[in-house]
Amino acid sequence: MAKHYKVHEKEGYQRIISPENSDLSYLNFSIINSGTLKDFKGSTEDEEAVFVLLKGNLQFLIGDKILGNLQRKNVFEEPPFAVYLPPSTEYTLKFEEESEICIISCKVKSRKEPKLINPNEMKFRRVGEETFYRNITDIIPEDFPAEKLIVGETINDPGNWSSYPPHKHDRDNFPEEVKLEELYFFKIMPETGFGIIRIFDEEEDTLFLLRNNELVTIPKGYHPVAVAPKHQIYYLWAMAGEKRILKPYIHPDYRF
Repeated sequence: MAKHYKVHEKEGYQRIISPENSDLSYLNFSIINSGTLKDFKGSTEDEEAVFVLLKGNLQFLIGDKILGNLQRKNVFEEPPFAVYLPPSTEYTLKFEEESEICIISCKVKSRKEPKLINPNEMKFRRVGEETFYRNITDIIPEDFPAEKLIVGETINDPGNWSSYPPHKHDRDNFPEEVKLEELYFFKIMPETGFGIIRIFDEEEDTLFLLRNNELVTIPKGYHPVAVAPKHQIYYLWAMAGEKRILKPYIHPDYRF
């Protein structure tokens, strides 16, 4: 069953969800708020990890080698910088200004190569029609050499829907559908606004009111999102499963 979390702005590192405290089997979501910190050191341990800068300016190092400089005004005005790291990688973040960066991770067995992903290497898509236009950024697409993770961002037009028509990916029935669990991390502009997400299938039907800095897990079911007029909603989305294939199944009632 889907779960709804508030992510508090707290200095330092927080692991918000993992398979141990959620309804997901693969995905972890962590976040680092620099606050007054000058740097942060960490390790990916037994996980592959995708770092997505939400705001700020920082230098990313592996050991003592500079991988790159990441900067972003905010998620609504500038595209992301991201970093992919394999397991057993020690890293350091050196903050040039107050920064916020999230980490999507998953336990894996293989070891790929670290990579800085610049905005000009990502695919930007404008999809939908009428009242479900949105902008999508593919950060870690299917053809990226990761083992389990697929990661991207979506921004709804004001008052619009996304993840629409309603689709799901909770069973293996290739080529019609491939099973992938998912999570969404939301930001809203202005922050006083709100959105909704409906997660449903034949067994359950759940509606969550969405505020800024909230997260929803989606182990199964259809999951359309809407935002209030005069507001935009952003969400970082991440999927993981045994097969890195995007084959969503569209609800039969919404095949326009």
